[in-house]
Amino acid sequence: MNGTYGIIDIHGTELEDTLGEWDLSDDGIQHVTDNVALTADPGRCHTASQSCDGDESLRCWVIGDIYGYDASAIGEPGGYRTRSANVDPAQYCVSLYQRDGLRFVNGLNGTFTLLIYDREHDRLTLCTDRFGTVPLYWIRPDEETIVFSTNIQFLPYHPDVDTAFNSAYFHEYLAFRRTFGVTTPLEGVEKLQPGTITTISLVDGATQSDQYWRPEYCPRDESFEWFVDEFVRRFRTVVDEWTRDDREYGVLLSGGRDSRLVLATLEDATAFHMNDWMNREARTAERVALEADADFEVLDRGAKYRIDALKRNRWAGSFNGWFTQPYTSGFETEITNRVDGLLSGLYADSLFHDYSVPSPTVSVGPLGSVTVPIEQSIETVDEYINLLLESAHDDLPTSTDLQSILEANIYREGKQIIHHGVTYNSLNELVYYGDCYPLSNDDDLRFHTDLHRMLPYQSPFLDNRIIDLSLSMPVRYRLRRDLIGQAVDRLAPDLAAIPHATSGVALSRSFPIKYAGRHLLELWDKHIRNQTSPKPYLTNGPWLDDAELLRSEPFAGNVFERTANLADELPGLDADRIDDRYRTHLRGQNRVGELYTLLTLLTMPVTKRILEPETDRTQKTDVTDSSFWSLERGEFDDVC
Repeated sequence: MNGTYGIIDIHGTELEDTLGEWDLSDDGIQHVTDNVALTADPGRCHTASQSCDGDESLRCWVIGDIYGYDASAIGEPGGYRTRSANVDPAQYCVSLYQRDGLRFVNGLNGTFTLLIYDREHDRLTLCTDRFGTVPLYWIRPDEETIVFSTNIQFLPYHPDVDTAFNSAYFHEYLAFRRTFGVTTPLEGVEKLQPGTITTISLVDGATQSDQYWRPEYCPRDESFEWFVDEFVRRFRTVVDEWTRDDREYGVLLSGGRDSRLVLATLEDATAFHMNDWMNREARTAERVALEADADFEVLDRGAKYRIDALKRNRWAGSFNGWFTQPYTSGFETEITNRVDGLLSGLYADSLFHDYSVPSPTVSVGPLGSVTVPIEQSIETVDEYINLLLESAHDDLPTSTDLQSILEANIYREGKQIIHHGVTYNSLNELVYYGDCYPLSNDDDLRFHTDLHRMLPYQSPFLDNRIIDLSLSMPVRYRLRRDLIGQAVDRLAPDLAAIPHATSGVALSRSFPIKYAGRHLLELWDKHIRNQTSPKPYLTNGPWLDDAELLRSEPFAGNVFERTANLADELPGLDADRIDDRYRTHLRGQNRVGELYTLLTLLTMPVTKRILEPETDRTQKTDVTDSSFWSLERGEFDDVC
């Protein structure tokens, strides 16, 4: 089992029988009342209850983790307090709920979706954290039933759920390898809003959503050095609170700066480095680990690891990202046998670097192009839409118009802006944070989700206190300074002295030198370096060259051939058009964006479930078969 799912039946008729049809496994947390049925993965979901007069009157589930609570968020004294490691997260939330009511969610710090069943008030409440880091997908098949799950692929297998591809959002997924906001490519299926408390009445089915938080960009007039000092203080506090002396921790270490910062705050850690050969990136990571006196473990990937991800990760598909992006899914045994918890530097670029700040690109002729570290002003919603269109892979002959879809889903409403159902206070928040708020707007959510599934995991950058600091830092510092690099220099100067793998310059050097170094090294690798790698798809960076992998190995053609019947049923597409794009790529054009998205789509079980004719389907109740639910054992038919 890999997820949490539930059913709400307003009248409670035959609910227990329905859960029996949809049973996942004997070891899952199962809960049935008159109106609510829920099953969850006990390895990822915490549960607690409170009884009154012998009857269970209150039950709480926490999917994810709760780090602490800030009473000042609801106007109460006490400030921020960390949750003790000895207190279960669900029981922690039950105590706060009994004391402060639902408003306590405003003060929670963590990465979570929270479910509270209150029998006394006949309601079920679904709560998401600020960035919606644990997406919950839901559909209302009729006025009396709601079905929800943390895995979107489960929903079409429920006996009451009948859905199809929405052609507009399906087009967006093909173009951006994600859908935005609360939308999904499945008709009637949406994600819960980020930072929201959604209450469902078990009397009449009425729903009410109250958003308690959204990002507000308010830059502070402080020096860059002040931000470095404040960031280092907060970052060390977050890591110290999350780690315990009696546990062993690992870091996903690259040759860059974000994970190097995490390693600088830990003692006696294991550094895991994933790569395809001992290239420049791997050698840099090894040097950093040795300097930090950390054990260095190389997780060898190679072409087979990449190709096998088609089968290994197909149940992780959420119409967000590619089959490749649960990067560590094939190394679960190696990681969990070695450490008790894991940290990464995920989302540092989104919050503190130039990743989401639009900047102009200037051509330098035959040498290529460079990105200039100045902000490209976005003054209107139309300009933002054009910015999105520039990044789209929109060469497939679909029957819908991408610009029209975006214009219908991104618009002003008074002073605010709606982006696929999610509200932003202004263009600033949309431009600077729209790529990661909600987190499902970022296609690396699949990586984040898989790490949470594997073992206790945290990216310190998603702590509320770090997010708040990002919202106060002027954009000029993100574009033309290096806060993370300077933080490493404050914490561990010896680590900062090691050159960055993609710039060849130490983290402690000034931004202009690092900027020049990055572009010069790119030009050197592209036009001057005469180094032959063992395989044409191997690089000096953290990832292999997927364009060359598609030309060197026949796996994509095999998948397209075996799934041609499904491809013919896709909205606006067919197998011949997909094969044409594949052949075009083999002849030298770069079609990785379209091809990897199609490979992901065609190997997800939910695609077959939706597209195959009803007469060819097995009975819906076959969802209980162990070959479907034994996710960890891989007992599936091989569609690859």
